[in-house]
Amino acid sequence: MTFYFLGDDNMFLLSKINISTPLLHISSGKFEAGANWKHKHMFHDGNFEIIIVIKGTLFLKVDGSKIIVEAGDVFSLPPFHNLEGYQDSPTGTQYFWIHFFNHPNGLKVYNLKAQDNLKIENMFTKTTCMLPLKFSLPNTDKSFILSNQLLDVVRDSYFTSLSIDYLLTELIIQLSNDYFKTLAQEEISRKDARISLIKSWIQANLSESLRVTDVANKFELNSKYLVRFFKNHTNETIIQYINRLKIQKSIELLVETNLPIKQISSLAYFSDAKQFMKDFKKYTNLTPSKYRYAYTRKFLDSSNFDPEVPIDRNPL
Repeated sequence: MTFYFLGDDNMFLLSKINISTPLLHISSGKFEAGANWKHKHMFHDGNFEIIIVIKGTLFLKVDGSKIIVEAGDVFSLPPFHNLEGYQDSPTGTQYFWIHFFNHPNGLKVYNLKAQDNLKIENMFTKTTCMLPLKFSLPNTDKSFILSNQLLDVVRDSYFTSLSIDYLLTELIIQLSNDYFKTLAQEEISRKDARISLIKSWIQANLSESLRVTDVANKFELNSKYLVRFFKNHTNETIIQYINRLKIQKSIELLVETNLPIKQISSLAYFSDAKQFMKDFKKYTNLTPSKYRYAYTRKFLDSSNFDPEVPIDRNPL
């Protein structure tokens, strides 16, 4: 996900919207850009605007900061900001647009200096929605359906405006829920990427003397935090992972070479042959010698089978 920052102070704009009572719909619609069109200049004097791009691209400028909004993106602009297009959009660009009022004290805008997914996730409550200046929908179906339903209700002129306000509030909840999902998924992806990087480094630097502190120092992490982080995401400790890599190395050498067991233990980065024997049996339930015999025999036996010779299913 891309986080957008505004102004000279490099601040991330995040809106906290109170939904304990329905939001107040002002106007809404679906727009399609013609040739040589760009968004006109507007100043949002007290009203909030949502743009959901259906197709094409919007080139917007908020208080001088440029933002590109593409198909599947949601643009959420709180009150008291200048908005204008800085470049023509492709012909046929379509988007939903919605203007609404928050209730008194029903909106708080945060200017965060940095991206902090966990902090933002903790801002969500049963009566508050969180929306950034821009984010990408993980799935557009529900938001597009609700947007079309909102426009349909507006056209039908219900006897009470609450029908529109409740549907608008439902749409805001849906958008906020989609944003929450992107935060959670990004955090999972970020952690997965870090685990992958740690594993790759361990594989590349596997040695007899490799310790947890070496890994922690490489990634500038506290050793206790690293052990906990790694175990929570892999279900094994770093030491278990290192030992498993060593055992896998020894298995390759046992099956593919005729080297002595003691030499294999050294080549697999074990400092002590007795410890190697103990760890090997723990992981495979066999001693290295029995493992070599069993799997070498299996390989030799299977090599006698010729896949090109058909099997006679009705031997005489």
